Amino acid sequence: MLAAVLVLTVSCGKSGEGSQDGASRPDAKAQSKQPPDKKASPDGKPGNKSQSPGQRPGGPSGTPAVPVNKGTVQRAALNSYLVLNGIVEPERKVEIFSRLAAYVKAIVKEEGAFVKKNEVLALLDDTEIRITYEQAKIELEQAMLNQEEAEKNYNRAVELRNRDLISEQEFQTTENTFKQRQLDYKNRQENSKDLELQLNWTRIRSLSEGYITERLIEVGDRVTANQQVYTIEDFKPLLIRVFVPTSDSIKLRTGMLSEVTSEVLPGSIFPGSVKLINPRIDVQTGTVKVTVEVFDESQRLKPGMFVESRIIIGKKEDVLVIPRRAILYKQNKTYVFVLNQDQVSQREIELGLTEEDKAEVLSGLNEGEEIVVVGVESIKDGQRVDVLQ
Repeated sequence: MLAAVLVLTVSCGKSGEGSQDGASRPDAKAQSKQPPDKKASPDGKPGNKSQSPGQRPGGPSGTPAVPVNKGTVQRAALNSYLVLNGIVEPERKVEIFSRLAAYVKAIVKEEGAFVKKNEVLALLDDTEIRITYEQAKIELEQAMLNQEEAEKNYNRAVELRNRDLISEQEFQTTENTFKQRQLDYKNRQENSKDLELQLNWTRIRSLSEGYITERLIEVGDRVTANQQVYTIEDFKPLLIRVFVPTSDSIKLRTGMLSEVTSEVLPGSIFPGSVKLINPRIDVQTGTVKVTVEVFDESQRLKPGMFVESRIIIGKKEDVLVIPRRAILYKQNKTYVFVLNQDQVSQREIELGLTEEDKAEVLSGLNEGEEIVVVGVESIKDGQRVDVLQ
């Protein structure tokens, strides 16, 4: 029995030692299941091979590429303009006046109508003048008969005098009567012509070709002599009078071409030319008055319209041209960004003529080179770019 107790004691001792070893390493399994550590980045964070949007691979610093649009240096023709503002005027403005005092009988032509020279515009009441004219015609016929009778008496008196059958006094009396009848007939003729002219004046006529821009009378109005009744303006051609600084006026010559535009007619260009250059300088403003002639067959340009006249004072053919928006101005110098694959380099250039959105390049670029035309304000020399277009 003592032997059995000793065997049991030894067995319990061995079992206790095994339990203590297991308790001393409780996280053995957890450590065996943990994945290997990732390679840390220089800033202490785990590394990540995925690239941020908007970046190109290969850069040591991962700087974002700036989106830009590109253009090509090309050859073209450029014009140099002198830009001036003015108001459209008709070449000729004619005011029509009534020559008689009479009532307005009828309006024949309204405002806006195109009329030719001598076309009837309005009618005045001619009743009184026509009656007077008819009476004058009767008196003229009577005077003509009296003259014819006096002429016969005179011819007979000449024959009788030659035959010494009448006295000299009788002959002179017959001669004076004949002369008086002649004068009376001429007077009646002139009076009849005057009344005929007045009768014609009852028809108010156009004195020139053009458009009626004013009608100043109504039916039933009584107009007086020398009262304005109509205004007619000739729109072919139209004139634009501009005032040019003296320093620019020396560049102008008659016949120089001009392009006329208006904000109320976007996209429309009307051809014109320099017609007159005033030889006198206005001492108060230091300008010279220049008249530009413009033709508009479409009749969209109207007198009184404010327009811009661009006079072509110079022209160059086959020159290097770039868009003006591609130019960067810094410290009184001009630059562009030249593309070299996905990087840009800043380059200084020299400019010549400019026309609207184009500029001439005198030096610094070659034909066919690609430059940045959109986004120049957002990039620097040597920066990487992403060409969108």
